[in-house]
Amino acid sequence: MKKKQPLNTFLIVGVGVIFAAGFLLGSLFNRDSSTSILDEALNKILDNTATETDKDSLQRAAIEGMLRSLGDKWSQYLPESESTSFENAVEGQYSGIGVWLRSDESGLVGIAGVVPTSPAEFANLQEGDLIQSVDGETTKDKSLDTVAKLLSGKPNTTAILSVNRSEETLTFSVKRTELRSNPVQLKKLKNEIVLISISEFTRGTARSMRSALAASGAERAGVILDLRGNPGGLLVEATDVAGAFLNGGTVVEFFKPGKSPEIFNAIGDGDSKTPLVVLIDRGTASAAEIVAAALQDRNRAVIVGERTFGKAAVQDLTELSNGSAIELTIGYYLTPNGKRLEGKGLDPDILVSSNESKSVAETRALQVLLGLVASSGVRG
Repeated sequence: MKKKQPLNTFLIVGVGVIFAAGFLLGSLFNRDSSTSILDEALNKILDNTATETDKDSLQRAAIEGMLRSLGDKWSQYLPESESTSFENAVEGQYSGIGVWLRSDESGLVGIAGVVPTSPAEFANLQEGDLIQSVDGETTKDKSLDTVAKLLSGKPNTTAILSVNRSEETLTFSVKRTELRSNPVQLKKLKNEIVLISISEFTRGTARSMRSALAASGAERAGVILDLRGNPGGLLVEATDVAGAFLNGGTVVEFFKPGKSPEIFNAIGDGDSKTPLVVLIDRGTASAAEIVAAALQDRNRAVIVGERTFGKAAVQDLTELSNGSAIELTIGYYLTPNGKRLEGKGLDPDILVSSNESKSVAETRALQVLLGLVASSGVRG
């Protein structure tokens, strides 16, 4: 039974949730036998219930009930097929329309981000849209994994979405496809400024970003790092991305109950000189918040945008013997200055409301960066 690398994630479409078994509480034994209380209850229910059910359904309900009892909204159970989808998402490969999801206080499920060049982007779905229904089935009071399952499906099938956008109801027809995300995009702007957009922290993201930076040439006057709509991903990738702009030192501290804090440090070979601005918004979450907070706390970058999502919990994906898995919150992180962002988010240095178009924030970031370049004496 292999224990997976700690994850700091937000739900990607194509990912679901799931099962386990009574033996997880196998220490609770019936005094008169070697059978656990959960196994005993399972057998009693199967033998005597008037309601149609089966062993797998009851086992799943037991596991989900145990997870709910923790009061942790991030912990979830992944059935075998959905566990595979989760692993594929970590690798940046999944089937769906190309959106990340978030819960909304309205009871609906919102779009936290849109994968670049995905069917969702081509259909003009936008961050902040609230999904009212998928193929006629309401999302009201449904879990993220349930809605993710509705949006996922066989490639080349069509999902019909009813979406609320600024109090207007819109309908979208989006074709599902096999997606292989390319989370790093680089664009050269005027005055030798480079804009790097990172949409998620899947495996290999940091390496891709470093390669893109190297390929852009050594004459960079400044860098804009765009983390807007980035829902997070792998903690180790986020640490390495932050480290690309730091000359060593702490990126984040990880706290696990009963254990000594684990400090994640930058490698020490990063570019700590080139002026840097980071773009954030309310869709910037989890591992993406770690990057922005580290660069802010270390006085390495000016942060432009609006307050981030506020997720400081770290999850670990543990596989069960039947191929299913449990994604369980195992701890939380603190920024280098000791801030815990759970439920609070990270405040920018310069506020630009998301009510403005994305280009407004980019223009403001460029203005700030050009000021930093001028004050640093760097030609550009």
